[in-house]
Amino acid sequence: MKKNKSWLAMCILSFAMLMVGCGKAESDDVGKTRAVNDLEITITNVAIQNSSNDDKQIAKIDFSIKNTGKEESGAGAGDFTIQTKDETKHPVYGLNANNFGSVIPAGKVLKGSGYYEIPTGQKSVTVLYEPYATATTERIAWKINVPAK
Repeated sequence: MKKNKSWLAMCILSFAMLMVGCGKAESDDVGKTRAVNDLEITITNVAIQNSSNDDKQIAKIDFSIKNTGKEESGAGAGDFTIQTKDETKHPVYGLNANNFGSVIPAGKVLKGSGYYEIPTGQKSVTVLYEPYATATTERIAWKINVPAK
């Protein structure tokens, strides 16, 4: 009986340590939806790619944008910037031809990827929605963890 109690105590202790270790990982806003200007914007995935510059890396960010308004609207990778911890803003990486952008009919969803060149070694960044064409007083931001390459 004493052996069974010891084994049970070890299992509970191991589980508790595992849960504490898992809890230390910072959560981020990938998968969370923000709404502004009749758009529901969700960051669905983040991946890191190599850059031609050794001091930088490319953050590929996948977006899903639903137009909840009654009229068509537009959105594209250029409407977003990446802000690093030093408060520097990094606009869309214009050398990538795969950056998304299009008109979104009312009630429809646009999915696409934006590419942003950021310094290497970033652990987390903030994605800011700052559209050129639309004046918005509401600041929309997502804190995301930068995955390893």
